[in-house]
Amino acid sequence: MIQTENEKNWESFLKLCSTMKSPEEFQKLFSLFLTFEERETLASRLVIIKALLEGWCTQRKLSETYKVSIAQITRGSNALKIVDSEFKKFLLKRIEEL
Repeated sequence: MIQTENEKNWESFLKLCSTMKSPEEFQKLFSLFLTFEERETLASRLVIIKALLEGWCTQRKLSETYKVSIAQITRGSNALKIVDSEFKKFLLKRIEEL
């Protein structure tokens, strides 16, 4: 498969992220690359993914509790459908440690 320029750039960005050594470095990096709204979207996605992995409530309750749209929750739910169960367990463990 031929890799597009954007895919190469995304991989370069991920490699850059992997060189960060502290939350403070990540904060600086993401403040440079992401707008405030993009950072808010990522924060919301984290809450959504965590709640969906934990399975503690319905999507409607999640929407009401965290003031996120059903569409955002659906996108998170659809993304989780393509992730294997081992990675879901790994991810939930890491998220719960935060």
